[in-house]
Amino acid sequence: MKSGKELRKYTRITMKVAVEALRVSDEVICGGNTECISMNGLFIECDTPFTIGTECVIKVFVGGPRSDILVHARGKVTFLNTHGMAVEMVSHLGLDSYNHLRNLVLYNADGDSEIVESEITAHLDQIKEV
Repeated sequence: MKSGKELRKYTRITMKVAVEALRVSDEVICGGNTECISMNGLFIECDTPFTIGTECVIKVFVGGPRSDILVHARGKVTFLNTHGMAVEMVSHLGLDSYNHLRNLVLYNADGDSEIVESEITAHLDQIKEV
């Protein structure tokens, strides 16, 4: 029996944004839309998800599919269902990318901004220069 208790550690926002995941092993691309996104990961709605454990590079097109405003991160597939795949972000590629994600989560979260800021601060060590 499910307890109904939320097990996620990070504030999620529900937002449909174009996203691509590039499988590192063979450069196959899985495209779709985000269902939800947090500082730690995202769920990608797609028809052909990768398998659990697959390493990928994520591009979230924050300003739309033709925008230069991107969240660029390395990730790993952690969950699958009939609608797509969940990807844990293991590193954010570049400070601009990190700041775009930070702003996206901070300004769209329905919660305590201090809690969201503490989650954001916890991810500072995940920024990698590109």
